[in-house]
Amino acid sequence: EGLSFFNKILLGFAAVALLVGTFLILNTFSIIVAQRTRELALMRAIGASGRQIIGSVVLEAIAVGLIASVLGLAAGIGVGALLAFLFGKLAGGLTLAGIGVPAAAVIGSFGVGLVITVVAALLPALRASRIPPIAAMQDVATPDRPLTKVTVAGSVVTGIGALLLFLGLSGNAGGQTLATILGGVLFAFIGVALLTPLISRPVVSLLGAIFSWSVPGKLGRLNSGRNPRRTAITAAALMVGIALVTGVTVILDSAKGSISALAQDTIKAELVISGQQGGPRPPSFDPGVLDRAKALPGVQMVDGEYGDMARINGEGTWVAASSDVASLRQIFGAKATAGDIDRLSPTQMLASSDTAKSRGWSVGSTVNVQLTRGEARTYTISGIYESSQLTNPVTLPATAAKDFAIPQPIQGFIQLAAGARVADVQPQVEALLADSPEVSVADRDAFIKQQTGQLDGLLTMIQILLALAIVIAVLGIINTLALSVLERTRELGLLRAIGLRRGQTMGMITVEAVVISVFGALLGVAVGSGLGAAVVEALKDEGITDLILPWGQMGVFLGLAAIIGVVAAVLPAVRAARINVLGAIAHD
Repeated sequence: EGLSFFNKILLGFAAVALLVGTFLILNTFSIIVAQRTRELALMRAIGASGRQIIGSVVLEAIAVGLIASVLGLAAGIGVGALLAFLFGKLAGGLTLAGIGVPAAAVIGSFGVGLVITVVAALLPALRASRIPPIAAMQDVATPDRPLTKVTVAGSVVTGIGALLLFLGLSGNAGGQTLATILGGVLFAFIGVALLTPLISRPVVSLLGAIFSWSVPGKLGRLNSGRNPRRTAITAAALMVGIALVTGVTVILDSAKGSISALAQDTIKAELVISGQQGGPRPPSFDPGVLDRAKALPGVQMVDGEYGDMARINGEGTWVAASSDVASLRQIFGAKATAGDIDRLSPTQMLASSDTAKSRGWSVGSTVNVQLTRGEARTYTISGIYESSQLTNPVTLPATAAKDFAIPQPIQGFIQLAAGARVADVQPQVEALLADSPEVSVADRDAFIKQQTGQLDGLLTMIQILLALAIVIAVLGIINTLALSVLERTRELGLLRAIGLRRGQTMGMITVEAVVISVFGALLGVAVGSGLGAAVVEALKDEGITDLILPWGQMGVFLGLAAIIGVVAAVLPAVRAARINVLGAIAHD
């Protein structure tokens, strides 16, 4: 039951991979239909109806989806069994139950595989049904269709996505905040993908200009821009993955920057005692360390922080206890909005302004508090302090800590006297912690870096999970180029016949791949930055006040996109270079 939330996260990343796969399938069927224009027109000429043409393409999609579902289900079971085996080994020889394949997994695999493939093939099928029979009697390329309809549709879908995002991020979604935000992101991606053909030709032409110093570069530039729809769909697949990585990076970097700035400005302690939480219970240390640290030369104030979940008037609430409540003002910069926050008797408590407002408390209010141990007690609110990211909802007197689940301090803050040096005091505090190896003492900068470093682990995990979507996008580039080479067999033969060498042919295909890949990465960086900035703006009230754009990482994404293009071009480029010149010229 505890893994259900993690399952939902994994399903979310799987949905992203399916969205990227939809672009790949749509492009594939579009190219296949374009390659068979004459064949489909001949079928229309001998009496096939538009409905029959649609049926034939949809049947192909069903066959492809069925085969893919079988292979995907088998691969999923195999990978799951392997990961379970490895987890068992890493967990010290954990005995595993048999492989569990629930009916929902089988039904979901075939249902999703067939539905996604058929839906992606519908547009190419409709296009195939509209091929005029006269096309069978002429050997001309299918003319580009105007982009008016797709541009209007893209504008409408993007507008819907922007509206949903606004409602979700502004808290006006009526209790469906997460679903509204996810819907907004989905509509935004689809809308941008529909608008991409409008900008693909000028942007691709601009990117291709970098390679136009050579004949293969000029040809690759022209090829990448000759079919805006195809280029756009291929680039959009890569855009989704990079946009999500960029957006998450913007949000987490902004959160790190905001937390770091707030802590630097607020925490007035030069040394912090803490440890990395690796389980359900945070590391703690002997309360006696606080008294001994206070006696060290150069130390002005020492505060030990305790924490636990309690039930206040029957409602679960995180509560803290401080060994020196005066530290709220002197170390954490808390400001009193009512009452006195510098002292507490054993029957008094303090509350943050947000908590007091939401609970209807004021100075003099009495509340019933049930801690993990002992009997319920009644406390009187003696002071209210201004809420911030560094203050707790409720602060109890130090005497209450004995009834906490962990009756020991989980953090300690040491403020030095004027003129005292961190380098002189820190080793002495380390000596006091010799019997508590799970915690350590660090200066303020190191402590802040340690706390925000947990976000780096989260970002790495997200990047690994989204890498699957990027891999699928790379397969899409390879697939599009391979089908494009097949489609241009005669053209490539003619180019070879008039003197284009094998190396130049491979260079032309590589330039085409790199331009499309970098175009997709540019789209992803732009869309991801926009989505990330919107989320950061919506989270200002939660303390994320600094918008930080990771320019270095965005540059890395663009560089990786160029490498991806080179790698994706290898197989199609080799195939193009090996084309038999005479056979290609005679190809129909």
